[in-house]
Amino acid sequence: VLDGLQPHANLRNLRIKGYNGESLPSWMMKNQLHCSLPNLMRIQIYFKDSCKVTNLCSFGRLPHLRWLWLWGLNSVEYIEEDEDDAPVMGEAISEVAPLFPSLEGLELWRMP
Repeated sequence: VLDGLQPHANLRNLRIKGYNGESLPSWMMKNQLHCSLPNLMRIQIYFKDSCKVTNLCSFGRLPHLRWLWLWGLNSVEYIEEDEDDAPVMGEAISEVAPLFPSLEGLELWRMP
């Protein structure tokens, strides 16, 4: 059900409780999350113990994200780097947007 939803672009707070999927919803895995949900300031995701998510999208491009709270990712192996995030050969580092430009708090619980 969650995969079929698309949050409104003006959404500021996203809280998902008891998530049990094998991957995050497709709208969250797009490498344009910072364009589709540019106003997100707080993300809280509570995963069930049986959740099989092994990789996370990069939340680092969300320009207004202040708080990121992830709980119960027992199977996570890596945080996925978007292809758009990687510098292009010859591109100056100063041209690459910084990750998590507004982050004030990061909480990771029950993760390997």
